[in-house]
Amino acid sequence: TLIFAQNEHEKMYPASLTKIMTAILTLENCPDLSEKVTYKLSIQDQIYQINIANGGGISLAGFSAGEEITIKDLLYACLLPSGNEAAEILADYVGGSGPAFYEMMNEKAKELGATNTHFANANGLFDENHYTTAYDMYLMATYAMENDTFAEMVSTVTYTSDPTNKKENGYTWI
Repeated sequence: TLIFAQNEHEKMYPASLTKIMTAILTLENCPDLSEKVTYKLSIQDQIYQINIANGGGISLAGFSAGEEITIKDLLYACLLPSGNEAAEILADYVGGSGPAFYEMMNEKAKELGATNTHFANANGLFDENHYTTAYDMYLMATYAMENDTFAEMVSTVTYTSDPTNKKENGYTWI
């Protein structure tokens, strides 16, 4: 229940709250969360360039090119440590390309009534064409929390992924 709102329709930069929409679309378009996705070198290069452009230090889950990761683990990597590479791996996989996925994000936002939102990436890193409002984020977060898998993931304190072809003990995120 919305109790109080102030400047709720003022456009602002959503940062990593963007990953809520990334997760929503992934959960709605990937019925088998155990399916493995390969981290493409082209996406790693994209993330590297983004990291350089942002002065380094962007949030990453720790994957490397060629790594095979389940969709479930990519979702946890996206939502717990806010892994920017995980978000873009999912975007490429679900949408067929980043730009196609960003368009899916914009369509879903409009479907949810988030009419003052425009997504330009799946990770939330700054882009002048990437914005939302507090009210629109409320709509998207409320919708996301209706998904039991999403609600479970975002309330997880510590998660250890399945082993990958490059990390035999998996990853642990807190």
